[in-house]
Amino acid sequence: MDQDALIIRDYREAFGKYARNGIIDLDNKMKSSFSFQIHRLDAIVKGLNGIVPPSRQSQYFITLIKKGSGEKSIGHFTFPIGKNLLMVIPKSATQSSRYWSLDCKGYVLSFNLDFFLQNSFPKHHIVNNIIFKSSTKPFLILKNDQVKKLEPLFEYILGEHKGKLAGKSVMIAVKILELIIESDRLFSEAQSQQKEQIYNPLIERFNELIEKHYSSKRSVSFYAKSLHTHPYHLNFLVKQYTGLTAKESIMKHIVLEAKVLLASTSLTVKEISFKLGFDHPEHFSSTFKKIEKIPPTRYRLKLL
Repeated sequence: MDQDALIIRDYREAFGKYARNGIIDLDNKMKSSFSFQIHRLDAIVKGLNGIVPPSRQSQYFITLIKKGSGEKSIGHFTFPIGKNLLMVIPKSATQSSRYWSLDCKGYVLSFNLDFFLQNSFPKHHIVNNIIFKSSTKPFLILKNDQVKKLEPLFEYILGEHKGKLAGKSVMIAVKILELIIESDRLFSEAQSQQKEQIYNPLIERFNELIEKHYSSKRSVSFYAKSLHTHPYHLNFLVKQYTGLTAKESIMKHIVLEAKVLLASTSLTVKEISFKLGFDHPEHFSSTFKKIEKIPPTRYRLKLL
């Protein structure tokens, strides 16, 4: 079995073994260790039967979908899979997939900072890009000519990966940087045409704080104080960038974590409510129902 097939097998085994345990930490559950990988999308979809349970990994992902259908969730975003879709996933972002059709065509590329550091590339070439910020919308529908511009980069990386030429890891790193820059330009161009800003560092820090404190801190004033800004200003910015109030963003993250626990663990609703920092299960249920329009018990039944 070649290395690429081995990686897909390891993903499948980790998903099958740990899918009922909540969000899977793939850094600790995968048997294989790697800093870079690239696959044709059809091989991934067939190898995983079109399903990726909620998981996290310290890898950056760039996926180009030329053909196919399905559903993808990345952080707070859930969206349909379709033709000419470009997806970018920051490291350690929660992601999941389902309903992927077996006729999917495209590419899946992932890497971590170690891959670039090993090839003497400064990390700021990766971490400073807008497309890998957690507050950036992680998908974009491309035009046909934009797909034709990106596709040769994926093919070149595939060719280098399969070949045995000297210096191939450096060439792959160069082409990945080119792909990142081109993707960054496409996202920035799309947002510019819509007359919207694509990224704000305060929103990025707000999201990071929610990820860290969501189970214990619910007040907007706590996050505003931590960010050295006024609650009204924080609320204005969050509403401008996401369409949600700051409070709604906090509660939506909590409900996202609740949905993962309801879908992938055997914990009772009461146990989940306490795990998420609620003093009373009834408060948790009413919060969940307010956002999802159904109580958590019914949400879990729908998944069966």
